[in-house]
Amino acid sequence: MSLPVLEKVPTSTKRSGQFYWAFPVIILSASFILLLRLANPEAAITSTAGLFFGYIMQRSRFCFAAAFRDIFMIRNTAVSRAVLLLLFLTSLGFALIHLIIGDALPGGGIIYPVGFHTVAGGIIFGFGMVIAGNCVTGCLMRMGEGYLMQWYTFLGLLIGSALGAWNLGWWGPLFIERSPTVYFPGQLGWPGSLLLYLAAFALFYCLAIWYERGSLRSIYPTNWGKISILSSLTGTVRTISSSQNWPYTLGAVGLSIVNILTFYFWGMPGGITSGLTHLSGWLSCRVTFFPCDWYYFEELIYLESRRIYLEHPLLYLAAAFVVGSLIASLLYGEFKVRRVKSYKFIISALVGGTMLGYSSRVAMGCNFGGFWGGVGSFSLHAWVFGLFILVGAYIGGKFFMRYLL
Repeated sequence: MSLPVLEKVPTSTKRSGQFYWAFPVIILSASFILLLRLANPEAAITSTAGLFFGYIMQRSRFCFAAAFRDIFMIRNTAVSRAVLLLLFLTSLGFALIHLIIGDALPGGGIIYPVGFHTVAGGIIFGFGMVIAGNCVTGCLMRMGEGYLMQWYTFLGLLIGSALGAWNLGWWGPLFIERSPTVYFPGQLGWPGSLLLYLAAFALFYCLAIWYERGSLRSIYPTNWGKISILSSLTGTVRTISSSQNWPYTLGAVGLSIVNILTFYFWGMPGGITSGLTHLSGWLSCRVTFFPCDWYYFEELIYLESRRIYLEHPLLYLAAAFVVGSLIASLLYGEFKVRRVKSYKFIISALVGGTMLGYSSRVAMGCNFGGFWGGVGSFSLHAWVFGLFILVGAYIGGKFFMRYLL
């Protein structure tokens, strides 16, 4: 359910003109990435990934916020099941990389401590996600489509990220440093971890079907004899090349492939809010704050990485994400500047974005890196984070239905 504050989709006349504007954007993006390879090779990799992330998410309308929100608000699990597929494929891909290049995940995966900060961060993130009308990735995707409301969400993200990075001086010593880090293969081995993941995803998928439809019969297709690999591939190619939106499942497959390749070539899964926090740190310096003294930069980040503000590769991924969505919007005539028609939704976007930014620092990640990348990295913290995002989305949904509709 999207917020009822947006204008109509562009007409077909505007679509034909938009198509040609996409090519200068593509050429400029490719040229920038080629130049970036000389100054910051890692950022060139993440920028390329960001373009594909934004493009695929725009074409498939893939939305983490809907995956959590729609369960309660419209009793629909279509996006939720696509997210389960995304997580499952990503986990298999990361495990395969582990088998190919050795013990890669502990050094490069998103494996963080799990504790009260994870619970609190998840609840705040889920609530803010519903109030803002989208998650972090949804915000960037909508910005590329021309939605002005998401620019207020983005401003809130920067404010919340700065507040969270500063306030980690309280959360870090009290909770994060005292919390255990649980890496499933380290506890169960790879065979046990893969079996656990297979059982968990199968269980959650069945629960989603049962919750939505009251029966599990739809899990078993009645046309097995008519299913053809060739016809399925042909249909997929036809869908990708057409102007129609992609199915959620196709978006899940495409996004998981991009994240697996990002992990293989960069050594880390994709992420967003770490990059945005470095941008907020840079902006804080411009207004005479000193973020290098904050716990986030002094203890959590610079012990692992010496990236200074605008050099951080994930900042480039976030920027490219918007551009990838813009390219897809122009190619298919879906770009339009859409104004926000109510100050109430401006406030909700700003407040919700601030909650997203703050909680992503408390929980050490957002829906993209902390949840998606963490589950793929076989870290317990990501499962706990996702569970309490669901709790926060439920509470946020109640608030949204009562005060914002």
